[in-house]
Amino acid sequence: MARIARFFLKFPSPTYYHLISHLQDELSYLNPSEKEYILRLLQKLTLIFAVRVVSYAFLGNHFHLLVKVEGKDSLSEAEAVERALLLYSPGVVYSRPGSYWQGKLSDISYFMKELNQRFSQYYNRLRGRRGHVFYDRFKSIVLDSSSALAVSLYIDLNGVRAGLSKKVSDYRWLSYTGRRAGKGEWLYPLEEAVGMDFNSYERLLLEVGRLEREGKGKVEEEEEPVALCAIRYRGEGLVYGSRIFVEGVVSRFAHRRRLKMEVGGLVLV
Repeated sequence: MARIARFFLKFPSPTYYHLISHLQDELSYLNPSEKEYILRLLQKLTLIFAVRVVSYAFLGNHFHLLVKVEGKDSLSEAEAVERALLLYSPGVVYSRPGSYWQGKLSDISYFMKELNQRFSQYYNRLRGRRGHVFYDRFKSIVLDSSSALAVSLYIDLNGVRAGLSKKVSDYRWLSYTGRRAGKGEWLYPLEEAVGMDFNSYERLLLEVGRLEREGKGKVEEEEEPVALCAIRYRGEGLVYGSRIFVEGVVSRFAHRRRLKMEVGGLVLV
């Protein structure tokens, strides 16, 4: 099977990502207790990594995350070491310099590796099996900040889209329902991520859901409200955002899709 290409921005400034991870095809869907476990695990890891979760949706055989990754300099060396001790033994942590843990704890691949591997251990132990639980490579889509709202709305509507509930408020394993129930304190504030408070976001989410149900989700581009658009500019499913953002990324890497490299702060693997 072809390996999934992924973009990772290595600039020190914060970066948004839409992350998607799928179970192996032959595995049963996640049950409620398994979804609850991976949600608690996600909460724990956000206390350790320089990764802020804006939105999440845990579905039957896959999950979506919208995250903001802070730059490496968001953690001091001492703080990075202190956080690493929450995951690993002192012998492992102190065998590396603080700068190493600064890099690791601001690395989205390392974050997803910990999330998926630790959940896989739980899943296999619970079901008495061995082997991979998720596909080896999660999908990573780089976003500019202007796309965060549209992606967050998309993620929070996934329970209804997947047929897991008739109303978005009835599906438990969404960031929207977590916030609505007063359990979203650990999430990155909507005001900072998408520029609106929860009540405004909720009204918009329900309106987008209504338009989709009525088949009115797509309108002419010149009439399209920014908040309601499907991400208009896309780069081969790997980068979403404004035309300038997408074209700038894709133009640098379209001719070397199969190579692992770092140029101008961007890594394609």
